[in-house]
Amino acid sequence: MKMLLAGIIKIDILIYIIAGFLLCCMVLITLCDVILRNFGHPITGSMEIMQYAGCIVFSFSVPYATWMKVQIYVDLIVNKLKPEKKKTVNIITRIAGIVIFLFIAYNCFIYGIDISKTGECTPYFRVPLCPFAYIISFAFLMQGLTLFCDLIRTINGGENE
Repeated sequence: MKMLLAGIIKIDILIYIIAGFLLCCMVLITLCDVILRNFGHPITGSMEIMQYAGCIVFSFSVPYATWMKVQIYVDLIVNKLKPEKKKTVNIITRIAGIVIFLFIAYNCFIYGIDISKTGECTPYFRVPLCPFAYIISFAFLMQGLTLFCDLIRTINGGENE
């Protein structure tokens, strides 16, 4: 079980690094586009590049951020509970999150299959859209697995919220 948890976290870190690299690329593309636009030579298709890189950046950054607990967490009611009840609420919310994210991952995968059948492409560069649906599906799958790891950590009493 420890190897599974370690593997999931390593994948989370890897896709988080990919997200960071793409975010840096997005910043550089935007900078170059703004500078070149002032000289009358904007980067053709820069908005399309930004849209799809943003899709990857967002989806790849969520699982590791969840593991590190750096997302906004509203706990007005939960903090007032006794530790046993707080742990129960955390377990229930983790299970609900796992179900929801796995459901979304499955449906994004099915959507990717539908897109690949229709052959939809991006408007300017004519890049197929289906890989982006699969990327989002993979990211939601990783989010579900990360919540599973967090569920195990919560059950074992590690790192309280």
